[in-house]
Amino acid sequence: MSDQIFVTSTTMDKKVLFSCISIIAAFFPGINIQTGTPEQGREAFFLLQLEMQRGQFPGLQVYIRENHREVSEMINLQEDGRFDTLPLPGKEPLSQILIKRALFLFLTKITLEQNPWGILTGIRPGKLVSRMEEMELTAEIQSSILTDLYLVEKEKTLLLKTIAEIQKPYLQRIKRRPDLVSVYVTVPFCPSRCFYCSFPSNILNDRNKKYLPLYLQALFQEITLTGEMMKELDLKADCIYIGGGTPTLLESEDLQALFQIIQSSIPMENSVEYTVEGGRPDSIDRTKLLLMKASGVNRISINPQTMQEQTLIKIGRNHTVDEVVKCYGLAREMGDWIINMDLILGLPGEGHQEMMDSLEKVLALQPDNLTLHALAVKRGSAAWENRFTHNRKEDWANIMRSAGQCLKKSGLKPYYVYRQKNIAGNQENAGYTGNGKACRYNIGIIEEKQNIIGLGAGASSKIMKHTSGHVNSYNQLDLQYYAAHVFENHLKRKDTLRESYQRFDKF
Repeated sequence: MSDQIFVTSTTMDKKVLFSCISIIAAFFPGINIQTGTPEQGREAFFLLQLEMQRGQFPGLQVYIRENHREVSEMINLQEDGRFDTLPLPGKEPLSQILIKRALFLFLTKITLEQNPWGILTGIRPGKLVSRMEEMELTAEIQSSILTDLYLVEKEKTLLLKTIAEIQKPYLQRIKRRPDLVSVYVTVPFCPSRCFYCSFPSNILNDRNKKYLPLYLQALFQEITLTGEMMKELDLKADCIYIGGGTPTLLESEDLQALFQIIQSSIPMENSVEYTVEGGRPDSIDRTKLLLMKASGVNRISINPQTMQEQTLIKIGRNHTVDEVVKCYGLAREMGDWIINMDLILGLPGEGHQEMMDSLEKVLALQPDNLTLHALAVKRGSAAWENRFTHNRKEDWANIMRSAGQCLKKSGLKPYYVYRQKNIAGNQENAGYTGNGKACRYNIGIIEEKQNIIGLGAGASSKIMKHTSGHVNSYNQLDLQYYAAHVFENHLKRKDTLRESYQRFDKF
């Protein structure tokens, strides 16, 4: 196949056409897809043309032209009206859903690829289940919507329902307490850049070290301003999440100063969930753990990503498997906090054996939470630039299934899920938790039910609207630009809160 797929239509609305492209991408991971037709004289090309047939019997005409091969099929969109009475939990109209569904079935037939999430290509499939619960739809209707209309496999439908049940008390709490917000603080520096990483972080080398004092000064100013705003608007932090980058890369003195400015500025709920994403085990030591404990941190992440030595080298991690084990042991020795660990499915050179070996080694440590990511190839990462593609000979669905069964046997249950483009085997990222140890911040941000105030360069805020949906607000990525516009960003976010949230109507 060509390294590009061209998609065109003379009869389809642009918005609908772009929604179809997300379906096509699921069947052809890693291949550049663009609208339009190939230039004249191009020898190798793959053209997919979608045309609507109007009238009494609406249909979708699909043409595939690949070099000298042509495939064509007319697909009836009427389906005898069997979906006409189904209530729709999402924003897409039924006509658009039926087009995507028809295209999905066609591509399944000609590629023989199985995509377990059907036409749910958005990153938050759990929101559909939450909405169906709010609509008080019966279990039978919910299943019909997911499996028949959206073509989600029953295994994934069960996953969504399990997650919805675990999330229910957390989401009810968020609804009862609109005065509670989550505060995300980013430290966008890392010791090295991982192969798969597209985050806005900076390698802390000699060139970038000079920006660290400037950055921390600006961040501390933003934290102070945010604390003043929260007090003025009678808000409290339900969750504080320090991420990055690698926050624990900071020297102990800087880390302590960060904790102190948060403690003195941000009003907190008594039961505040306070997380530090350690990420790299080689950035954590006894002194830093003591500082975290003294500052009220009650959740930490120690993320190996894999327990295979050779893979760690390939992906640019500067630590060993032994360092992961020692760091975890030190953290357990020093506190009763909840510890999360991450693993990634689909790393270079890894398959079923490596994944299950890594999972077995991590579960032997007995973490409270474990996040299992299917590797997504993202723009801006070395994986994207090197045109890395997942090994399509691997049965990723079976590997994910085996991992899920292993996690279930260990006593961990799935509590949130999200999906991304160009993801291994069209699978998902899922967080697993022990009883009562789910991360409230993760639930709030994935389900988009709570105000998230993002502080630091590249951080994003999600401010809930009075009626439905949310408004995104972004800080600049560039460190110097961010530092120069802290006050401006703060005022913009404050105005967004006042305009979008019912508690602030008095302003």
